[in-house]
Amino acid sequence: EPVKVADENDEDQEDKMEVDGEIDQEEEELVEKASQKRASGPPTLSKSWAVKTQHVPTFTGGTITHCYTSGLLEEGSSDQMTEEPDHRHAFLILPVGGDLALVDAQRGITLGTVRGLASTAAGTQEDDDDDELDMEAITAYALSYNDQMLMTCSHNNMVRQYKVEKVPKGGIISADMVSNSIVSLTKSWGKSGHALPVTLMQFHLSNVFLATGSVDGTARIWDVRGGYVSHVFRPYESIDGGGSGRLSVTALQWMPDVQNLVVAVGRDDGSIAIHDLRQDQQVTLLHEHVSAVVSMQWPLHFEQVKLFVTSGRDSVVNLWRIEDRASKKTSSQKKTKTRNSNKHDKKGGYTRIHTLPVYESVEGMVVLPPKSTNHNELTIATAGGKGRVRLWSCIDTTENTPKLELMKEQPLGESFGEARGGYMRMIYRGPHKLMEDMTDVKEQLIVADAENNVRFLSMKDSLSTTRTIVGHNDDILDLKIIPSNEVDDEHDSTLPERIAVATNSAQVRIFDLATFSSHVLDRHSKTVLCVDVSPCGRFLATCGKDKEIRLWHVESLQCVAVAVGHAEAVGSVALSRQLGRYNVQGKAAINGGGSFAVSASVDRTLKRWNLPGSQTFEEAASNEEELSLKSLVSARAHEKDINVVSIAPNDSFVATGSQDKTIKIWNSSDLTLKATLAGHRRGVWDCQFSPFDRVLASASGDKTIKLWSLSDFSCVRTFQGHLSSVLRVRFLNYGMQLASSGADGLLKVYTIRTNECETTLDAHNSRAWALDLSSDGKTMVSGGADSRILVWEDTTKQEEEVENAKREEELMLDQKLANHLRHKEYFEALEITLELDKPRQALKAFTAIIESSVEGGKDGIEPLKDLARRWTKERLTRVLQYCREWNTRSRNCHVALLVVRSIVSTIPVHELAAMDSVPEIMAGIMSYAERHFDRLDRLHESSYLIDFVLGSMGSFGGDKSNEIEDFATWEASSKLVLPPVSVDGRIQVGGKDLVGVAADVRGAHDAEGSDDEVIVVGYSSDEESDSAHESSSNDHDDEES
Repeated sequence: EPVKVADENDEDQEDKMEVDGEIDQEEEELVEKASQKRASGPPTLSKSWAVKTQHVPTFTGGTITHCYTSGLLEEGSSDQMTEEPDHRHAFLILPVGGDLALVDAQRGITLGTVRGLASTAAGTQEDDDDDELDMEAITAYALSYNDQMLMTCSHNNMVRQYKVEKVPKGGIISADMVSNSIVSLTKSWGKSGHALPVTLMQFHLSNVFLATGSVDGTARIWDVRGGYVSHVFRPYESIDGGGSGRLSVTALQWMPDVQNLVVAVGRDDGSIAIHDLRQDQQVTLLHEHVSAVVSMQWPLHFEQVKLFVTSGRDSVVNLWRIEDRASKKTSSQKKTKTRNSNKHDKKGGYTRIHTLPVYESVEGMVVLPPKSTNHNELTIATAGGKGRVRLWSCIDTTENTPKLELMKEQPLGESFGEARGGYMRMIYRGPHKLMEDMTDVKEQLIVADAENNVRFLSMKDSLSTTRTIVGHNDDILDLKIIPSNEVDDEHDSTLPERIAVATNSAQVRIFDLATFSSHVLDRHSKTVLCVDVSPCGRFLATCGKDKEIRLWHVESLQCVAVAVGHAEAVGSVALSRQLGRYNVQGKAAINGGGSFAVSASVDRTLKRWNLPGSQTFEEAASNEEELSLKSLVSARAHEKDINVVSIAPNDSFVATGSQDKTIKIWNSSDLTLKATLAGHRRGVWDCQFSPFDRVLASASGDKTIKLWSLSDFSCVRTFQGHLSSVLRVRFLNYGMQLASSGADGLLKVYTIRTNECETTLDAHNSRAWALDLSSDGKTMVSGGADSRILVWEDTTKQEEEVENAKREEELMLDQKLANHLRHKEYFEALEITLELDKPRQALKAFTAIIESSVEGGKDGIEPLKDLARRWTKERLTRVLQYCREWNTRSRNCHVALLVVRSIVSTIPVHELAAMDSVPEIMAGIMSYAERHFDRLDRLHESSYLIDFVLGSMGSFGGDKSNEIEDFATWEASSKLVLPPVSVDGRIQVGGKDLVGVAADVRGAHDAEGSDDEVIVVGYSSDEESDSAHESSSNDHDDEES
């Protein structure tokens, strides 16, 4: 049962009553403002949404490369870098799902990919587990030092060369990467020659040689100019000091000098082989590591310090001194030529002078350039399994036994941590002698952690994190839009700038919606399940599987309060919705008069946590303190797991949804049960109060959304349409519409009054767990199990404006068309009809052109031929499509066939045949044309009956003999459209069989060659025809007399 803690004294009660009065006044002001907005005019119902921006996976683990490239951005680009000079563009090359993504190092936006954006779409990685191995997946890559050549090797050992192009204006590549790609394939080199996949590639400083390392243990040196292999280095036999015997190549490093062609190859057994390409027989073998060698590096000033630094997974860093081979030879050795002079030297020229135990598996090590003129100084940075970057320094390396000592380490609060996997990669970004024109670049360390986040660490401070690029989010479990204080005057609404995202990890990420650069909130020890934001946007509440509720100060990203009390994982948390409550301080706030939070746990309990006030939180954030919150009210809420908790806009009610298929309404002050809403057939995933009406919306696993009245707690609406469970529901447009997301990956928008689905958005490939709307309802953010975050923009008004503009333009053109037809300007009218795509008006224009030409005494086809010569291919195709439609009706066939004749007699046949869909259109025209010819034949045949009747009637006056001669002349000159054909012993005239006429009659006529003669129904010969005419006329005369 609910338990309530009494107030301490009457004064606190009076303070609480005063605060409640202020809150009621504020609530009345908000309601009045909302009513004014409604009275100003009905809002436009949302019917169309489009993706404005999106965050897709950009890094799934592997080698990271940072580049500075001059002139990548075209002139006139509006994007201004805050750190980099305007003439340069910095980007990262990150492996993602078998592809390479080029990511803006400043903004975190994907500029392009090597194999296309389709391969980086979310969900691909899940499908790869079940499908066959992608043989085209890139396993290794290398970028030349001039940032113009990119080499890749795929899983099938195909080596390809790419060229880096310019970035378009704005630095953003569209989804169509075919013609606008910034990385274009130059040539394919063929197979790499390795027996197993290539895992490492690196260019020499001269960009002439390329080294590749494989799992088979071999390293190959390529001549880039010719694309052939010049050297092959195989592993040597393991000797004392070696490791496990696995010989796969784990590290490659060229000596940073153009003149020296020296490459070091580290292998999985802890051995290091140093090869000089100019002296093939001289090989230096180092066997001081007992595990895989991960990093090897000569300092940039190695000519002065003569040092070589190596590190591996054996938790040590070895420092080697380089000595001249000639100085080690004695005079007797110079005179004596040993038998083994052509074999490898065990440690020739390299002597281990110091071993630094770092007590963690080193995954990344870089040698930093000297900061002063003291070239005897050496500074290195290490990162590994403990998830903490450390700097080690040696002031004087000329000593006999120089030692590396700890100089600086990453703050413990900002480290990634050993429990979460530590760091996997590290590179250095800053000025050095290889980039003399980039001395103004800030020094930073870039590290990649086990969760595929890329962090930028400032070296000026105590290795603090300046920003984070999230490479892969995993499942998006929940997200909330953080309200902004910036107001859009045009729309009288706040502009969303940031979102808080809970992924399938212990981190909470704060994304900037404009650039998707992120900051990480890291205090939870287990997966965060839910986030909520205060209406003022200053505080953020999170909860997770570690049974804790944490309250964060958004601006400082500091955890200011912790609430502990649940016995199981906390699945949902909600903050009070009234702004005034957050300004309440002191005992009134502690006793329940101020803001509060409500949490629901797997232990089926509901708890209320009173918050001390915003001023107290501000002080805690500045002092980096964590306050402890206490639960004053608790209640056992449901019989099964609670999925969601929601607070009413006036903070009077609390709603909870559970797997027990019910929604329960609670009084927020003491958590007493107000009502139970039953009606869903499966568990309830979400419930939300309307911001303007006394209704509640719930989303359930039974694929429905229900609307409940808070007056009588009855169900007033049920919305269907989702194909799977509905996971989230939100109100928009002043509570007149609902937006929902489901396990089918679909987002739907419903209108409450009509109970209809206005639009369906299909952009997620898996469950859409998260959905939130901005306060003005114009921006919607969704996230799901496909690791994608989509920012949607309401385009209803824009589309309506486009439709209105199009409608107005059509009205103007219609008026122009009517004017042209009225003034008999048929050619101008025809152009308008073809532009507007109006077949009916085009038919009128064609008819008018033909008739006007015939009335002028000209051939009606000539003006059509002139038009056909000027038409483009698209216009010709459109006119032929019109003719195909017109030709289906007999009354329009004459104009249609005349237009077709003008086209086919003007445009060459081969050009027409090459046009898209023209052959199919002509086939449709021919089929109906044959029907029209058959119809004309039948009509011509039937016309002989009229001739017979008129001839039998005789003359109405005048000379009878002249009429007979005229008829005979017309008959002799007349021919059928189609000649008679003999079919199965019958003569077919005009497509019709004549029964009883012998076939040899046709043959006789053909033999005589009298093509002008026509067989007429009802006549046997000319004599019989004349006698028939005479008898008919005599009978007619007798009747008249």
